[in-house]
Amino acid sequence: MEKEKQQIQLNIDPNSYMVTMMNMVFDEEIFHFLIASGNQGRQFTATPKHAKRIYLLLKQQIESYEEKFGEIKTQLPIIKGDTNINTDTKIGF
Repeated sequence: MEKEKQQIQLNIDPNSYMVTMMNMVFDEEIFHFLIASGNQGRQFTATPKHAKRIYLLLKQQIESYEEKFGEIKTQLPIIKGDTNINTDTKIGF
């Protein structure tokens, strides 16, 4: 039996770009996001409540994606000096 080919139509915003780096810091009142690609960068700020809404929306969209296309396997990068992560695992795609 031959596998059926699937076609996916994408509508890509011409202003979007591949994210190569993302930093996030927070204090008691605000979250600061820095998203960079190449030599371009954008900075965003959000209140804790709005940051949580962004998280919930991303979580919902990723869960929907994984239901359709399978699990995304990844983890956070290892940061030197961070003692809260397991350094025995490999990182990569």
